Amino acid sequence: MKIYRPTYVKDFKCDGKACGSRCCRDWRILLDEETRQKYLTLPDREEIFQHVDEAAQVFKMQSSGACPFLDENFLCKLQLKHGEEFLTAVCQSFPRVTYKLGEEIFMQAMTLTCPVAAILILLRGEPIPFEFVDKLNSRQVFDFTARISAAENFLERQQTSIKILQRRELSINERLKNLCDFFGENFSTNFDAINHALALAEIFGKTYDAELTADKKVQLAETYLVHRESILAQLRGNFATVLENYLVNEFFMRCYPCAFTGSEAFNCRVFVTTYRAIEFATVLTTISKARLTVENFLEMLCALNDKLDHSKGGMTAIKNFAASHAGENFYSMMIER
Repeated sequence: MKIYRPTYVKDFKCDGKACGSRCCRDWRILLDEETRQKYLTLPDREEIFQHVDEAAQVFKMQSSGACPFLDENFLCKLQLKHGEEFLTAVCQSFPRVTYKLGEEIFMQAMTLTCPVAAILILLRGEPIPFEFVDKLNSRQVFDFTARISAAENFLERQQTSIKILQRRELSINERLKNLCDFFGENFSTNFDAINHALALAEIFGKTYDAELTADKKVQLAETYLVHRESILAQLRGNFATVLENYLVNEFFMRCYPCAFTGSEAFNCRVFVTTYRAIEFATVLTTISKARLTVENFLEMLCALNDKLDHSKGGMTAIKNFAASHAGENFYSMMIER
């Protein structure tokens, strides 16, 4: 067995006090069958199953949104009482995301939805390194075998893509253009800034479940166009390594260019559109906060990733845009002066 992963995976340690056990709140916590059978062997099983929705096989969250087994010290009562092996598969695995690529080849990364993982991933100065290990430390695995033609070839294309994204002598836009070129996305020479901004306003509204009126979208788009140049220059200047680490982690963690059904070029457009949505959200966040800091930028990234992971609206809007706008200069440049 071979598991390909960024080296930061081995450095991660869960710290509920650092984030208020964010992953134990407001999410659906699935009870997998293996863990369910373990609970049936426990002497306090009746007490445990009082907090389980048997029809949906999920934990019944408290009125506060917290998991019923989360204690006042942000620790899991089940783990404290019975041991780590009694965590559900999703709780034991999170924030690790693991894919099966073949009978003996796996990929593993971590999601930025976890604030502790986000700091570990994004605030490193050196390029993210990768390694092969032979022990799989996650019970939740997504089988991608049917999506790829050959595991070894897929890993090679992943490695080439990451090398492109880590070319620090190039700007972020130049790296994204090279990535699109690699996956066969050809561009026109036209670029319509206002339609570009209106599309991002639409994606922004869908991501945050906001029913934006046409006038509100125009207002957001115009605000973005007025302020984007100065704010994005600051973003790409002061946060260049954060942006690189974000792009590398997202590309790897979501298993691009096979993250979604469709061609590699389509997947590349989805990837770049998602990044443009982050630029849009960054401009609006900076305006609302009066300045762009590491703290509010990371907070915005975690919140946006949370929405994209758990709300269908934003990712659906991104995929719809990517499907209908092949070949647009949107993907190669953002009027970088």
